[in-house]
Formats: sequence, C-alpha cells, structure tokens
Amino acid sequence: MKKKYLALLLAAAMSLSLVACGNSGDKSSSGNNSGSGAPANPGATGGDAKQKIAIMVPNADHGWTGAVMTYAEEKVNSAGKYDATVITSTDAANQISQVEDLIANKTADAVVILPQDNTLEAAMKQLAGSGIPFVMFDRVIDSVAGDAVASVKGDNESIGSATAKRFIDAGLKPGDPVLVMPGDNSSVPEMRNNGFQTTLKENGWSDDQIAGLKSTAYTGWSRSEGKKLFTEWLESSTIDEITATKFIFTHDDEIAMSILEALQNSDIDEAKKEAFLNAGVNLGASSGLNEIYSVLKGIHQRDYSAEVAKLADLFSVTYDPAMIQTAVDDMITSLEGGSAAQDHVIPVDVVDASNVNDFRGFGDAVSK
Repeated sequence: MKKKYLALLLAAAMSLSLVACGNSGDKSSSGNNSGSGAPANPGATGGDAKQKIAIMVPNADHGWTGAVMTYAEEKVNSAGKYDATVITSTDAANQISQVEDLIANKTADAVVILPQDNTLEAAMKQLAGSGIPFVMFDRVIDSVAGDAVASVKGDNESIGSATAKRFIDAGLKPGDPVLVMPGDNSSVPEMRNNGFQTTLKENGWSDDQIAGLKSTAYTGWSRSEGKKLFTEWLESSTIDEITATKFIFTHDDEIAMSILEALQNSDIDEAKKEAFLNAGVNLGASSGLNEIYSVLKGIHQRDYSAEVAKLADLFSVTYDPAMIQTAVDDMITSLEGGSAAQDHVIPVDVVDASNVNDFRGFGDAVSK
C-alpha cells in the first residue's frame, strides 16, 4: 500500500514538472511575437540573456567613418542591459555577406546599419523580410525605408541648400561655372546635390544651366582620391576655365583638405595653380572635421594661411558622426515598446572662421 501511495506521489510530481516546463516554453514564444520591437532570435534572449544589437558600419576609411566607429564603440560601452556589438565591413560585398549571415544565423535581435552604398538594397530587403527590426543610419536605402524602425541622418538636402545659398550670397549667378566634388553613389550625395540644385532653381537657374554644372568622378570620401581628381581637373582645364570657376562644392571636409594639400604640391602646373589661387574661390565642404576647424582657426600645424588667404570663402556645414548614437537610441526605444520618428533628421549649421569656436569637431585637432 505504501509502495502504491509513493508511486502516485512520484507520478504527480512528474506531471507538475512537465506543466511547468510547458508554460515556460509558451511564455518565451509569445514574447517573440510582440511586434517590431520583439527579438528576432529566441535563443539569444532566453532567460536573463541580454538582447543583442548589431551596429554595422564601414571600416574607418576616412575621418568621418572613423569618428562613427568611435561614437559607436562609446555607445556599446554604455549599452546597459543590451549586448551591443560593432561589426565593421571592408566594402559593400563584405557588408552584404555580413547581413546575409546575420539573417541566416539569427545572431542579433536588432540591427543599426550604415549601408556601404546602394548595392546593399537586395540585402536590406532580405533584412526587412526577416522580421529583425533595423535602423538605417546616414545612407538610406529608399526601397526599405518604410520597413525601418527609423532612418537617422543629417539634413543632407539642407547641406546642399545652405551651400547654394552661401554661394548665391557671394555672387553666384545663373549659369556661372561651379565644380562639384561628390562623395559616392549612395543617397547622401544624391540628397546634397538635390538640395543644392533645388535652391539654384529657386534662384533663377534653368534646367539647362543645372545640367551644365561640372562634376568630378566620385571621390569615395577619400582625401587621396580628392587630391587626384582636383589635380586632374586643373590639368584638363584651361587657364580661363580655372579663373572662371569661383565656386567649388565638395561633399566632405576631407575633400576640401585635399584641395588645400594639392595646392602645396610642387608637381601642379604653376600657372594653373596661380590661376586658381587668384580666382577668388568660394570653397564649401561638410561634416565637422577637427582638421578643417583648425584651418578655420588658423592653428593648423601645416601652414595653409597663404592658400586660405587667397580664397574668397571657406566654410563647412555640420554633419555630426555622433548621430550613430541617436540611431542606437532609436532602436532601444523601439525594443522597449516606444516609437521613434521614422524619418529622423538632424539639423545642420554653417561653420566658418567667425563662429568655429562655437562648434565641436571630430577627429584629431591638428594644431600648432
């Protein structure tokens, strides 16, 4: 009788244990179906494990992306209850592979990504279809923007618009020669050019005059490539063409620095260099590189005072790489059940020698 009673107790205990296990599994499953903020990888967040956020950015190929990585690492160190990891890519193909691997292996619950360029479109569509929530930063793939938790970017169109307004205030007239030195084939240069051209149209430029704007090949945001392209433009242009070009719209401070560096090179034709320096050029750039701020302050360790003195104007429109932290904050807001502005645009300012001390740049301050 005692044996029978003991067997009944054991059977009841086993039954209760199975019910408890079943309830635990149901709870985990329902947690993963709670909407866009839900973790994509059930295995990654079971129990007390932190939700994983992958911050995917290009390698530091120039000052701005280097600063993005720095700010991203800062955010990782302060992520608190989230397990954030910075994943860098060497090029678009490498980043595509990383996105595909992340989807296939469910190694993150959420993604914050700065796409290398527009060739990421197919991979981003896969990410959008995977159910893993994502925030795009800086470069926006338009076809998946509606699927993103948020697209965080500086006001690229305002960068172009502010540059055009500055040029117009300095005397730019419809049809005057302008040289544009764009970044790459992503949405960023497209929006900057659009803002620039729209403002020109609003100030009397015709479609034919807009079409006549001269542009170099993509600089790739590279100082060395910018120097090469600027030198090639000088070499391929006549003295009269150089003298007539009084407005240059570079898409990045690195490119403006490449022009200043090129002007100190001895291998540039002296007559063409003099023609450029005597033209009274208005040089516009963008981002907020500490080095260009050092030039504006007149404290750069390499003396550019002679070149800057010959310019009619030198200015930079802000595009803060610390926005990557805003992008991560938007993702965390979503994971915690809140909502972020899907089109999250950060306003810009124009920085020149008169107000440069009011702004914090990024990268090393190259000073005397």
